[in-house]
Amino acid sequence: MPHWIPDLSAHHGPVYLGIAEALAIAVRTGRLRPGEVLPPQRLLAGLLGVNLSTVTRAYREAERRGLIEGNTRRGTVVRARAEVVDLFGLHPAPGGNAPCIDLSTNTPAEDARDDSIAQVIAALQEERALTRLMGYQGVSDWEPWREQAAKWLAAGGLELPADRIILCAGAQHALGVALAVASDRPDIAVERFTYPGMKAIARERAYRLHPLEMDEEGVTPAALLKASRRGIRVAVLSSALQNPTGASMSMARRKQVAAVAQARNMLLIEEDVYGALLPGRLPPLAALAPDHVYYVSGLSKTVAPGLRFGMLGVPPKQLQRFTEAIHTTSWYLSPLGAEVASRLIASGAAARRLAWQRKEIVKRNAVLDEALGGGPVQVVRHAPHRWLPLAPRTRPEQLVAQLEERGLRVVAGSSFGVGPAAATTAFLRLSLGAAAGRKAVQRAGLLLRACEGLGL
Repeated sequence: MPHWIPDLSAHHGPVYLGIAEALAIAVRTGRLRPGEVLPPQRLLAGLLGVNLSTVTRAYREAERRGLIEGNTRRGTVVRARAEVVDLFGLHPAPGGNAPCIDLSTNTPAEDARDDSIAQVIAALQEERALTRLMGYQGVSDWEPWREQAAKWLAAGGLELPADRIILCAGAQHALGVALAVASDRPDIAVERFTYPGMKAIARERAYRLHPLEMDEEGVTPAALLKASRRGIRVAVLSSALQNPTGASMSMARRKQVAAVAQARNMLLIEEDVYGALLPGRLPPLAALAPDHVYYVSGLSKTVAPGLRFGMLGVPPKQLQRFTEAIHTTSWYLSPLGAEVASRLIASGAAARRLAWQRKEIVKRNAVLDEALGGGPVQVVRHAPHRWLPLAPRTRPEQLVAQLEERGLRVVAGSSFGVGPAAATTAFLRLSLGAAAGRKAVQRAGLLLRACEGLGL
């Protein structure tokens, strides 16, 4: 008997899409793991009572989404990066019928009235600058963009000279660059709940991830100290609106974490792509322990998802290691994208888009709380993601599948767990910015409220 057979009893619409969606849910919830062999197409067709061509079409759809691949010796297997591909992508509605509310991918909310990016593109076209930006750029061409990046970081509380900022093709690229330089060992400490991008890099580079205990403010100083005593020299953590928990460090916690890094000579990589959403921002860890912290930020989570304008703040003592690599690292960044991002910063449009985003996320959190019917108070009201607890004995993967059939896509907390947390996490992660609007957030809340598995 095959290990996995899709349950199509509640599916409405084309059968091949139902099989593909069931496979995607199984990957997302951990029911199917990387390398696991799927049933042969002919056998699965017989078990489901459908034509062979239907299963063939379903497997092709799953392969198109990057979930499975053919193996000449083993047959059809789940791809090694299937979970990451599924979490980072937006998908069609279940069964292709009613519109799906997709809250699985962290993307900023969209202000349909804002045309600032279109205005920048129009200005570039009028100036006949597009041809220049489509060509190779010299080292000096990057300097104005680095200066605007320094201006953006300074507004968030981190004063860095432009020559200590490495421009990258998004924050994920910046994180990868920082890890490549900071770590000469495979052992990396991370939060016990970390975002899929970190897990993706670990799989690609064969890093061993060591979970750090967390509380309501994020990583604890005691956990960082314990990791350092075990010989771990590099830790990746978030100081503000951590994904997925929404935890933010107080000023006291930031000072304690910075002190541990300094006393134990650790290198921290501070992932701070959401911190700009907080009003009255506190100084980042990189400002408190500049010789021990690589700072990672970007614009895609706060200004516009397509702006792959990543900023990597480098400790002064480590800058020499980047001297010859700055130009090659920047090659990955689109000159056109860098120019658009820089003009948005220089004109103040990026700040205005951020301010709108900040207000919109607060409103969406309030809408969700009301729809949930007086559940737990939303303490992290500026977080674009929610970390909802489940009732005791609830199976997250079953609840995710149930919600998906009802037209709501969320992510089981186990997708973010590291070590034992991956098997024991009883949470759901919701990305509020991904919703089409506040009405979609309200419908999502009502669907969640109707489920018995939430610990509200």
